[in-house]
Amino acid sequence: MELRKDCFVSEIGHGILLKIEDICLDIINLTLKDEQPSLFYPRRLKWPSVMQGQGVRSTSAEIPMVQVEFKENKPKSVKKFATMLKILKIIYTLVQEGKYCTKRDIFYQYPDLYPCQAFIDRIIDDIASMLKVPRQELHILATSKGLVSGDLQFENSEGIFIDCQHTAIGVPIAPHSRDMQNLQTQAKFVLVVEKDATFQKLMSHQFCKKMKTCILITGKGYPDNGTLFLLQEIYARQRLPIFVLVDADPHGIEIMAVYKFGSKNQMLDQTLALPSVQWIGILPEEIKRCHIPDSTLCTLSPRHLQMCVHLKSRPYFQHDEYMQSQTFL
Repeated sequence: MELRKDCFVSEIGHGILLKIEDICLDIINLTLKDEQPSLFYPRRLKWPSVMQGQGVRSTSAEIPMVQVEFKENKPKSVKKFATMLKILKIIYTLVQEGKYCTKRDIFYQYPDLYPCQAFIDRIIDDIASMLKVPRQELHILATSKGLVSGDLQFENSEGIFIDCQHTAIGVPIAPHSRDMQNLQTQAKFVLVVEKDATFQKLMSHQFCKKMKTCILITGKGYPDNGTLFLLQEIYARQRLPIFVLVDADPHGIEIMAVYKFGSKNQMLDQTLALPSVQWIGILPEEIKRCHIPDSTLCTLSPRHLQMCVHLKSRPYFQHDEYMQSQTFL
């Protein structure tokens, strides 16, 4: 890796390059001294150790560190150490050249080297934590999966104008804000639905046309960062009310909470949380009130019930009686 900065990068990017250079120089110096090099990053916190402010954040300035050592008698640690260095090199080049790639792109560069995609995903999250920057600043993006329709127009990085009113199945949401520039809308509200099936059903019934000025979005389950970025941009520019419609089950509630409160993985980027999001349903209490037929309901499994217990232990639930009342137990 060349330790130089001859290309224009942002201030954050410049800081990332300097941090990677410092890490590499430390490794070189320790190796020259015949000492074992190591990499350190903050350990992922459990929910009792985090709290909700403007999103989810750590309660303590002192977070336990994880040490990744380069020792011959620890093959797993050596593999992780080498993989982290390889990805640091990729990040350095991407930031220096102002380019982007997806996590999937990295996996397929060396599919025989990495055991699975999840291994790469965790390494990238660990590096973001080590460098103390949000993951998107590493120029590594998640594959886009969200969709948007309705009264929203924007330009992509090539200057192409996109009107989300002219789509039958939804416009794919880009993984990076550079592909969603100059946002324009006359919408009065945003509706976010949990599932693609619900989104497509509403599209087939011409929901956006019937509601006239609105924006319809789905993250297809747990939202990716691209979907969260778009919602942040819309809210920052227009202050539109954002409503979330999810299933009345633990997974639906958790998905709603990711939009409203963020997640543990977003502790380095609290701006992804949208506390103003309004959960409009389907609420568990509505199951009986609306006389929903038992034949359309699924019995909660022991795993679902355990998930309810975990949800109720999270900081954003503990001080909210209404949220507590909607978690089945």
